[in-house]
Amino acid sequence: MMTIDDALHRYFHFDDFLDHQRQIIEKITAGEDICVVMPTGAGKSLCYQLPVLMRERYSLIVSPLIALMADQVAALRGKGIPAAFINSSITFSEQLKAADAAARGEIKLLYVAPERLQTDFFRRFITGNPPEMLVVDEAHCISEWGHDFRPSYRRIGETANELGIRQICAFTATATPEVCNDIRHQLKRDNMELMVAGFRRPNLAFKVISCDGKKEAKLRKIEKILEKESKPTIIYAATRQAVDELAGLPGVVGYHAGMSIEERTRAQEYFMTAPAPVLAATNAFGMGIDRPDVRRVIHYQISGSLEAYYQEAGRAGRDGEAAECILFFSFSDCYIHKFLIEMNNPPPAVIRAVYRELYYRTQDMGKSGEIEVKPSELREDIPAAKGDGQISAALGILEKLGFIRRSAKKSGTGTIRFTGDPDHLRILHQDEKTQRSRFIHRVLTRYGRSAVQEFETNIDELAQIAGLNTDQIKRVINALDGDCLVWKAGFSGRAVELTDPELRMVELDDAELGRHLNYELDRLEEMVDYAKSHRCRQVELVRYFGENSGKWQCGCCDNCSGKSNINEAAAGATPADIRLALRGADSLNGRVGIGKLSQILAGSRSASIMAGNWHRNACFGALGHLKPAAVEKLLRILCDTGYLERIDRNGYPCVRISPSGRKKLMGIE
Repeated sequence: MMTIDDALHRYFHFDDFLDHQRQIIEKITAGEDICVVMPTGAGKSLCYQLPVLMRERYSLIVSPLIALMADQVAALRGKGIPAAFINSSITFSEQLKAADAAARGEIKLLYVAPERLQTDFFRRFITGNPPEMLVVDEAHCISEWGHDFRPSYRRIGETANELGIRQICAFTATATPEVCNDIRHQLKRDNMELMVAGFRRPNLAFKVISCDGKKEAKLRKIEKILEKESKPTIIYAATRQAVDELAGLPGVVGYHAGMSIEERTRAQEYFMTAPAPVLAATNAFGMGIDRPDVRRVIHYQISGSLEAYYQEAGRAGRDGEAAECILFFSFSDCYIHKFLIEMNNPPPAVIRAVYRELYYRTQDMGKSGEIEVKPSELREDIPAAKGDGQISAALGILEKLGFIRRSAKKSGTGTIRFTGDPDHLRILHQDEKTQRSRFIHRVLTRYGRSAVQEFETNIDELAQIAGLNTDQIKRVINALDGDCLVWKAGFSGRAVELTDPELRMVELDDAELGRHLNYELDRLEEMVDYAKSHRCRQVELVRYFGENSGKWQCGCCDNCSGKSNINEAAAGATPADIRLALRGADSLNGRVGIGKLSQILAGSRSASIMAGNWHRNACFGALGHLKPAAVEKLLRILCDTGYLERIDRNGYPCVRISPSGRKKLMGIE
């Protein structure tokens, strides 16, 4: 009988396992249910692929993204490993072919989307051809407290029990103990063993750079970092606008979902093939990207959670060689994330108002059916909503709770008609020297004289006819509209249908919705605590994900190496200056804000300082040897690093010394 070492060498041509892989594989081959949390680059895919290959029959791997599924299967086939996928990207006959191959044992790893488990065809297939095991990849999608709450994922456990699947193994790169408990509960396997491993990455040097959030200063800092050494780098930003700003720096290429497919493909090819690429991207970049020699990952803005941060930072140094992970931290970025959290977690009153508007519009139609309405149109009648984003989030929640159904997103639909003589226009533009001529000639060749009558079409169809991309088609139509054609844009969005047209109002669990909002805010606060921490940064991360770190320290982060940027960023401030600033904040006991405290410490004799008798305070002028702007900058750094803390005093923002600041002042830290 083949051993796991034999199988490792035969299928993957490796001689040794990475840390923790052997222990996990042994438990899976013994038939145990197991939930594994291993970060990107730690080799979690091999942990389930190898046991599957050692068994007689096929196993199912549930995966959330079609593109990721295709990449995984392509990589396996490249190694000569029998694998296939079944999803909406292939024809039904191709799906049947893959299923038949799995039933005959010709394919061992069969990848499917979670929605596939709910179809009658696939349920019949599983009943007649039971898999050895069900593997749930990206298992955090199961949990409402994870990254991506998906209803189809939450039904996996119920479906597995109905179909008699004996063994279930769940894998994810980032999940807290709370999320893991929810995964096990939703899979109906509460006794499933939990293994958290691989979060120690001694080759990664984590560092936090505190800054005031001003765009120009942050861009200059990025530029200086890039100038020091040319090496493969990813810069993650929270918004498309920030990516575009970063892409304006020398040698930086941008990547985000708002770019055309061609632009994103070029950016991805550049990143994978250039010797030292620098790519600025939103978190849309990274899934399925496997460049092992990324030497630097920079977060231009703070992430919304430690899970998201570690997933992205962990793409550095996957070859085991030294790499750095740099996080830019400012409180202004936190406010952006708080705003986004509020947008994604609308108040129950807004959710009810959205449903009420949908119900009334259904009644106005006089029949049940789909309603074509945009979030912006609903918002006009819901003044309590803070924006279109809250309306969209409310629709998503109503869909997850089963009160509405939404169709696939429609975009680029409309009607078009040509206003000139079609034969004359076609002949006039037959040389196709410009994109406009190419569009006119090819569309009129396709539709002939009937093009003078208004007909329905869409951007994708016109792009296919004209041989242009969708962005080019949009520009051409905008240029020609009112000249030789008339374009009327149709509904763009997702049509909505009430699941019960007679239900006048929905029942919501307000407490549960509030708990989810608080959970998201807590995750952001944990991210802030990490940025402000003075302990080993990897110990903070390892413990957060539930792995026991013991007495281990990474030895290379800014805190371990003594290179925390409090002095580096203080622009000339000495340790004595820091103590004086902390002593001044302590003596004023949270009665003033940063601006006034900096004036007092700098010895300003402005009218407001003299009128308030602040010049009589013992700390007045203690930092008079520094410029006022440098004093204020030092105080902001002390806030950002946690030595001072912001408080609200009767509606006014003030600062006071924090517990860690007091330790610093007393020389304990």
